[in-house]
Amino acid sequence: MDPTTEPTAKKPWSWVSLLVLIALVLVYVALVRGPGAGTSGTAGPAIGRHLTYLRLEPLTGEATSVTLDDLSGRVTLVNYWGTWCPPCRREFPELVAMQEKFAGRDDFRMYLVSCGEEGTDPDLAPLRTETEQFLASKKFKVPSYADQNAATRRALVLLLADYLHGFAYPTTIVLDGGGAIRGFWQGYDQRATSEMADLIEQLLTANQPATESADSNPAAAAAGSTAAVTAPLTATR
Repeated sequence: MDPTTEPTAKKPWSWVSLLVLIALVLVYVALVRGPGAGTSGTAGPAIGRHLTYLRLEPLTGEATSVTLDDLSGRVTLVNYWGTWCPPCRREFPELVAMQEKFAGRDDFRMYLVSCGEEGTDPDLAPLRTETEQFLASKKFKVPSYADQNAATRRALVLLLADYLHGFAYPTTIVLDGGGAIRGFWQGYDQRATSEMADLIEQLLTANQPATESADSNPAAAAAGSTAAVTAPLTATR
């Protein structure tokens, strides 16, 4: 090489391409994990807070209407998903398997809440058709529910307004027998359903002595119980 010849400088576009690639990866992670994903799991601002409102309508299968009172004393998982949502469809089989795992537990409930792409679901007929078609195509025999007018989702967003900047799908919450949030996940993460299952096992174990005590002394349990106070959320359009 001629000593007077300077080395060829690297083309600046290579660095630009790298920065663009990094930006695309970050955007993808944000879309998949959802807003607030940095605090997903069993730690974060959501943990320990109590739901103020919940009402779910039956959509498919043997579902029946659900309110906060139906959750009392039971460990509960509520998952908001959509047939139109790729991360939701990816996670759904794992949730079905989890429901089958805990199917024999009377002190556990799972509610799979199908949500339309438009977000508010005032008319449940088209949502029911889409959900039935999806479940049939995958041969999933699980009941599903609807959050009509997004009332329960609005209440959740208001409850977590100090750090939750929008509602992402899928969103999953796990509640203890007292109605407190013990787990909160937004977006799909392949580790999430394992974390959910572990948390449910822990809560069921902790819930068992209280359940046995109430069964052995129903009068004392009734005297010490406090019904949750709920109020309908006015849906804004």
